[in-house]
Amino acid sequence: MTNGVQEPPPSVVIQPAQVQEPAPSQPTLAGQVKAFPANQIILQQGPISNGMANSSLVLGVFGIGSILLAPLTEGGTCIVAWLFGLLGIIFGHIGAARGKQIGMGRAQGIIGLTLGYITLALYIVPVIFLLIVFEGGW
Repeated sequence: MTNGVQEPPPSVVIQPAQVQEPAPSQPTLAGQVKAFPANQIILQQGPISNGMANSSLVLGVFGIGSILLAPLTEGGTCIVAWLFGLLGIIFGHIGAARGKQIGMGRAQGIIGLTLGYITLALYIVPVIFLLIVFEGGW
């Protein structure tokens, strides 16, 4: 402190500690624990799927199959065919709308709801025809 000039106090530069990852001797496989630096967050996203569209497609195929097997089972499968068709239509509309949003499964939803409509048509048209025949006195 000579000549009235003030010198700044001595300072020490503090650097953050560097975290070093251990060099892996072998490549890590899926499902193994990896060492990550501190304060690092890893998010994993599962596979994207459209369950409503898949369900619609399956229910539509079951509905068509039930209607086509009805002559062999003496109409026994028609009891559940309309339910498969109706659920295929409902799930198909939901699945197609969701498929438009996420970009996956829209075609499956459309095919499922189409098969549902065909199932209901094949179920309702013969019933209406038989009602006309028996009520009309043909």
